[in-house]
Amino acid sequence: MGVVRFWLRWALIALLGVAVVFGGWAGWRFYRDTAIPAPPDVPGLARAPETEEARLAAERRMADRIDRLPELLPWAQGLGRSTVDVCRTDYRGGLFLRGLWLPVACERTVNVYLAFDGGDVRSRLADLDRYLDAEGWRSSQRWSGLVAADEYAHQPPADPTPEEVAEAAARPIAPSVEFRPATDEAVRTELAVSVSRPPGPELLTSGEDYWYEKYGGRRYRNDEGQRSEYLAWQPVRPSEVTGPAEGRYVVVLGFTTRYAEQQEAP
Repeated sequence: MGVVRFWLRWALIALLGVAVVFGGWAGWRFYRDTAIPAPPDVPGLARAPETEEARLAAERRMADRIDRLPELLPWAQGLGRSTVDVCRTDYRGGLFLRGLWLPVACERTVNVYLAFDGGDVRSRLADLDRYLDAEGWRSSQRWSGLVAADEYAHQPPADPTPEEVAEAAARPIAPSVEFRPATDEAVRTELAVSVSRPPGPELLTSGEDYWYEKYGGRRYRNDEGQRSEYLAWQPVRPSEVTGPAEGRYVVVLGFTTRYAEQQEAP
């Protein structure tokens, strides 16, 4: 009986040892398979000569579009503009799966704030649509333009009651539409257009203006989930830049160009 107990004790010890070794091996495998990999060299891509060349080319193209706005929209008064140019990447991973860093992308966004008399705001929406069409912008959403977006927003439901018709007509005029060039370009370019009577949450912007208004700092960080390199950071607080336009309407033209992108994730 003593011999049986002796071998049983050693068998349990051996089994416990195997469990400890296996547990350590499984823990090491789990750590290896789920640990955050080294991030890509965001500053390296941002400061590379070819990136700098692409950035300057994108800056010139964007400046050409923006500098012609007073000529093309003479009825609008300039309020201000913001500029943010950043290269960044984000980490994407699951709880039990090894994640990866997304390819580094560099984007430049300029928001241009303009004010205009809202006495006949819908005529100005049509003027903006004509400007966008003449400049080769096409809607990337279900609406063909600002007029169509406004009409959709003011549609009452099917078989409406008089109250529902009145409610639909009383909705604010605040269309927002995203556009892309009608023809393919060498770099990805987008334009977000938003019209509203300030102040109000309907006035949407690209870039980091609203982030800056709410948090007072930069949107993208350098930590375990993000890497970023800012090349220009001149945001504005929308509430401040639109303050002089009280009683009028404001249109925000948000030009964004992705001028450099890492081809493959590391």
